[in-house]
Amino acid sequence: MEQTSETIAKPLSEGTNGGMRPWHGAATTGVRVGWLVKRLMPVRGPYIFLASMPKSGSTFMATALAELTGYRYVGLSDAYERHDQNLYLPKVIDVYGSGSVTHQHIRATAANLDLMRRFHIRPVVMVRNLFDVVVSIRDHLLKEGFAFPTMYCDERFLDLDERTQLDFIIDLSMPWYLNFYVSWYVASQKAAVPTLWLRYEDAIRDWGAAVKQIADFYGLERSEEEIQRALERTGRYDRRKIRLNKGVAGRGARTLTRAQQQRIVRLARYYPWVDFSAIGIPQ
Repeated sequence: MEQTSETIAKPLSEGTNGGMRPWHGAATTGVRVGWLVKRLMPVRGPYIFLASMPKSGSTFMATALAELTGYRYVGLSDAYERHDQNLYLPKVIDVYGSGSVTHQHIRATAANLDLMRRFHIRPVVMVRNLFDVVVSIRDHLLKEGFAFPTMYCDERFLDLDERTQLDFIIDLSMPWYLNFYVSWYVASQKAAVPTLWLRYEDAIRDWGAAVKQIADFYGLERSEEEIQRALERTGRYDRRKIRLNKGVAGRGARTLTRAQQQRIVRLARYYPWVDFSAIGIPQ
């Protein structure tokens, strides 16, 4: 279906339960004018939006999708550091209708879902086995730096022994991951926004099939040859920039002690009605 300004976004003055209120005040004038101008412009492409767990392959995937589509690779948050990367309205408006690729570590909060509905942002939710995530986070902290969006960490992390470092990540970062997963699980059950779920383990098994699945979700017709060429170009990037670390599954089960694994499993007990099997926690 051809997209128009009327099908892709609702007027921002329409309030919804838990969502945005009518615009007023001088501080919003520039944003409002920018939105009015944007709505007059033709729609050239959708928002491709990866709502992802950190260390779930989303940087690599977003880079490949930008290569495939030629869309801008942009952030739709106000900043990136030690906090949730929530949608930021001025940036959402700025790239409206232009065709864009974004990956953000973002939970399904009422405010984020409200903006997604208004601008017809349909997220791809990228998840990964939590035991493997813990090991991958430690690799990240040791090799790339200590600013991480799910917890506070600094150079004193290096003073800890390996087991304590893993405990640190389990105790301080895994609660965010459970909150991320449960928020999107609930949003999907309620059909809050159309979503596509993608597991890291499936993506690394066949990146081409994963890219094709996302392209189909957004109604983008791309051949297998185009997808493979995009992946080949992405593969030539510096691995540190695309953050594809080991690209394997199962490291957590081999590295974490049984007690450490059980601590992660116990976090899930507070949500007995949620199926966590997609992230490695059995029902």
